[in-house]
Amino acid sequence: MTESLKGISGSMFAGKTELLLKEISRAEYGGKQVQVFKPAIDDRWGTISSIKSHSNGVHEAIVIQNSVDILDNLDPKTQLVAIEEIQFFDPEIVDVVQALLEADIRVVFAGLSQDFRGEPFGSMPELLSLCDEIEKPTAICTENIDGIPCGQPATKTQRIVNGQPANYNDPIVLIGAEQEYQARCVKHHKVPGKPNPKLKAHSK
Repeated sequence: MTESLKGISGSMFAGKTELLLKEISRAEYGGKQVQVFKPAIDDRWGTISSIKSHSNGVHEAIVIQNSVDILDNLDPKTQLVAIEEIQFFDPEIVDVVQALLEADIRVVFAGLSQDFRGEPFGSMPELLSLCDEIEKPTAICTENIDGIPCGQPATKTQRIVNGQPANYNDPIVLIGAEQEYQARCVKHHKVPGKPNPKLKAHSK
């Protein structure tokens, strides 16, 4: 028997980690053995040995560099594996998740469905295609219009570098720069330098 796979996917500030923590809590309340994993690159909260939501929910996590490290650190008694920020892992994460499912271990993951460009992030498309269940929370667009926040549902992540929207040609993962992220609706998501697919199609 193969266990089930659930994906939690959305933009930043959509509450993905909160939903992941809820899944963990439900499993632990039901007496399940749970292990939580996260990539080493995710050190937003300083204490990298845990996952933390924007509403301050916290749970201990095992920090790993490569996706295969999940299997190397797997407890034989584990019944649920929860994975945070799964989009940052190498492509082998798909095989790792499938191996867990074949071992009758339920897997729940949270990750950004799109990068700051508005394009599929890492292995997320393939992982989501394998899911038995997908939860897609939305954030609230924070773009100000005449001093008033937009307030529409946000599905995009806006990267701001030195006060300006990040350029399309900037690296997906930007380390060491003065940057911040905001939730944006489709209308207010800006990516300078992004190719226009309509223009590309017209030019052929």
